[in-house]
Amino acid sequence: MGLWVKKFMRSTPNSSEAPASVPLAAVELCSKKPPKGTFIQKADAAQEIGLMVRDLRAVDPSFRSQAAAILPRQSGIIIHLAHVRVIVLADRVLAFDPTNPAVEYFLPKLQRRLDAPSHPMPFEFRAIEAVLVEVVSTFNARIGTLIPSLDLVLDTLSTTQDFGGDTVQNCMDRLLPLENALNEFGAKVAQTRAALNEVLVSDEDMSLMYISTFKETGIRRRIDQHDEVEMMLENYMKQIDTVHSEVTSALQAVKATENATQIRLDAMRNRVLRLDIFLNLGAVSVGVGGLVAGVFGMNLLSGIEEDPAAFWIVSGISFLTSIMFFRGILAFLRMRRIFY
Repeated sequence: MGLWVKKFMRSTPNSSEAPASVPLAAVELCSKKPPKGTFIQKADAAQEIGLMVRDLRAVDPSFRSQAAAILPRQSGIIIHLAHVRVIVLADRVLAFDPTNPAVEYFLPKLQRRLDAPSHPMPFEFRAIEAVLVEVVSTFNARIGTLIPSLDLVLDTLSTTQDFGGDTVQNCMDRLLPLENALNEFGAKVAQTRAALNEVLVSDEDMSLMYISTFKETGIRRRIDQHDEVEMMLENYMKQIDTVHSEVTSALQAVKATENATQIRLDAMRNRVLRLDIFLNLGAVSVGVGGLVAGVFGMNLLSGIEEDPAAFWIVSGISFLTSIMFFRGILAFLRMRRIFY
């Protein structure tokens, strides 16, 4: 498949053309035939395959924010799930965005499944299953990377006692990008889940997916005849539900750990404030005692300075005044429930 990627890179259309006229790079895959690279104009593809031009937005890689979708149509099935953008026809598959490394890695696996000689399912179902297998395996690989890293950070935050050290700061610095990545991944999983669910709740869409039957017989299946595709989609829907549940549980664990960490930080902040209040009260109390020393330290003659016991008496009174002032202010703050 790498040869096709190099060909596309050499022959990419001029980017100065109008966006509507820029063709889409694609690889055409058929059973028992080598892949063929091509460039497709949207209008030509829509006319040839019998699709609406707006349907092709789902497979246009320039629409990076396009939501995941499975769009069964009369003559083909348009699929955009994760990095996979394909149009499945009765006898071939058009895979778009072939220069994407993830797509390049997927194309050989898709070709092998299409070439499977003993596969019991019709061509279009083999292609759809290959896409679903790729999406589920990609999601499982991603969740297998995110969850262990996230668990390590959360365990460290939950068990550490040194909130003033570098460990907590490093964990918080790592937690934010991990949480953002998990939110982004969760949104992608939710979109894929919604796309599958939208097809599963529509009997008409599932009956439209038997495109090879319609091509061979010219007769469209009844809307209640879709057991094979329904069971296949339900199987992969369960696997995506499992991934979605893991993402939801991980995000809940992040929120719970953040709340617990915030409570512990608030408790530490309260202890610091309590200590600050004690120090301030002590400073004010010592200042009150120092007032006496300041008065008697003036160059005034009162006769008391001649008494040999005056120093100890004044010092004791100053000390007791400071203690009484400290305890009085503290009692007042506790009575007003300002300090506990």
